[in-house]
Amino acid sequence: MFKILLSPSLEVVGSVGYWVQSWQGESIYEIGWSVLPAFQGRGIATEATAKTIASINAEQKYEFIHAFPKIINPASNAICRKLGFTLVSECDFEYPVGNTIRCNDWRLRVGES
Repeated sequence: MFKILLSPSLEVVGSVGYWVQSWQGESIYEIGWSVLPAFQGRGIATEATAKTIASINAEQKYEFIHAFPKIINPASNAICRKLGFTLVSECDFEYPVGNTIRCNDWRLRVGES
């Protein structure tokens, strides 16, 4: 996970990260982000996620990056669209462990952005 810092004060306004996940029988990168409510709507999450995707592209260990925002989260789904992810399908996703949520499965081929 990486902290999202707002310049010039370097105030922590959120986080973005990626990790290896097993999804439908294959190893993938999963990416996720969160920005504090007072800082949402400024493009901060989009920019931070784009930079994180650039780091993943440098690794190129797995073929795909997936994001699993809740279907009722229009802002996170918009970030996926802006960054070139393809909507695969709706799915049930366990997060946190023991809690099933309805999500969209967005996929981006590593190296495409």
